[in-house]
Amino acid sequence: MLTPNELLRFSLFSSLTEDDLSPLIPHLLERHYRKGQLLFVEGEIGTCVYFVHSGQVKLSKRSPEGDEQILDWYGPYDSFAEILLLEAGPYPATAEVLQDTVLFVLDNEIMPQILEVSPTLSLALIRTLNRRLRLAQEFIRILTNRSTSGILAALFLRLAQPAASPGEPIFIDASITHRDLANMIGTSRECVNRAINGWKKTGILRQVDDRLEIIKPHELADWP
Repeated sequence: MLTPNELLRFSLFSSLTEDDLSPLIPHLLERHYRKGQLLFVEGEIGTCVYFVHSGQVKLSKRSPEGDEQILDWYGPYDSFAEILLLEAGPYPATAEVLQDTVLFVLDNEIMPQILEVSPTLSLALIRTLNRRLRLAQEFIRILTNRSTSGILAALFLRLAQPAASPGEPIFIDASITHRDLANMIGTSRECVNRAINGWKKTGILRQVDDRLEIIKPHELADWP
């Protein structure tokens, strides 16, 4: 079972206190999934929000031509499908488990009752969801105003995981392939290869074991 302290590690709840989150704990159900399992498919009606405790999940859509378009990747202490936090509706994409994964699942049927007695939680969730909407809008703006490498730079910062400890760099899981990155921004694997190799040579990125560390995030943020 998750503790309130662990729940604070999810960005959705990071501005709250342990007391704020206590009412949620009994309703977060632990579920184990194997690599390759589908959690839901695009258009399926659902009621659940997912919280990743360990493992990795991919969100994708299919183009009219049948090609896969990867929308996002989620790892430990990420959450997804928050659009269903307050009411049932269709999932906007397909979620696939990429490695053995432990999730905590929250059914939204309990949320009205919890929010009625916890205005602090209500306000924090509204602020967090608004912030995510602004970030999504900013990424759309970047897609229309930057070069392909600039879009890739923004994607790296969006996918970056927090540093393992103070003073260490943020990083990207190396299990995300160059082809996956290309699919996320609608370019070729060769373009991604060239950009990443160039950033490695200039010291912006560094490959360390199973992660790609971002040494100079400010340079990626300013990449045209």
